[in-house]
Amino acid sequence: MTTYVGRASGRIERERETVEAKRRAYGRFRSRIRSIQPRSGETGAGEVVSGSAGGRVAGPLLEAFDETVASACADRPTMELLAAELGEGVATALGAGGTSLPLLRAVLSESDRRRAELVAMERALDAEADSLARTDETVESIREWLIEANETPLSASGFEELRAYHERLAEFREDCAALLSDRQEHLGRTTSADGRAGLRHRDLVAHLYEGFPIDHPVLVTLVRLDELCTECQRSVRDHLVRRV
Repeated sequence: MTTYVGRASGRIERERETVEAKRRAYGRFRSRIRSIQPRSGETGAGEVVSGSAGGRVAGPLLEAFDETVASACADRPTMELLAAELGEGVATALGAGGTSLPLLRAVLSESDRRRAELVAMERALDAEADSLARTDETVESIREWLIEANETPLSASGFEELRAYHERLAEFREDCAALLSDRQEHLGRTTSADGRAGLRHRDLVAHLYEGFPIDHPVLVTLVRLDELCTECQRSVRDHLVRRV
């Protein structure tokens, strides 16, 4: 039987590293913003420099974004990333090299919003990791028991031993059912960051396991394990009937 829980755990660790790096980059970006003196009446672009992600950036605000956030997300051009992160309006204004006070405030506000979203994602990733750990602990203990029990043919077991096997398998199925219920509840929850941003766990799971052979590694693993226990119970019952 193949499980995907371990592979999913590895994906979470990589995502944690990415999100943490991005959150820290926003912290540096925010510090840079506060060091920039606002100017009024701007219409032209500031100094033009090459963007780290392959685009062209103008002005101190855009340069600060390029050297902090864009550097932590080097897979996208600076201007494309800026629009995705802070919005088209802010991206257009920064592209013109603006450093007016309203623009500085807008960039700070959008940066705080993104940082809150990243904090919410970090917390959601922690919750997902805990859910996987609980599942993995139960799944591995059941698998180890099944492997050990499989070493002794059922034909060599007595009636009481077979009945004990059957009861143990029933307990395993109850464990799987409880974890399936917990998992469904987990997917229905939303993790927030101090009420400022929220992330639905179902959306996080869809993002995390994109490209996996299955969409829900935990649910599929538990269902398959329950099916295996059911099949084993059926075999045990067949032998029990022969003993009657």
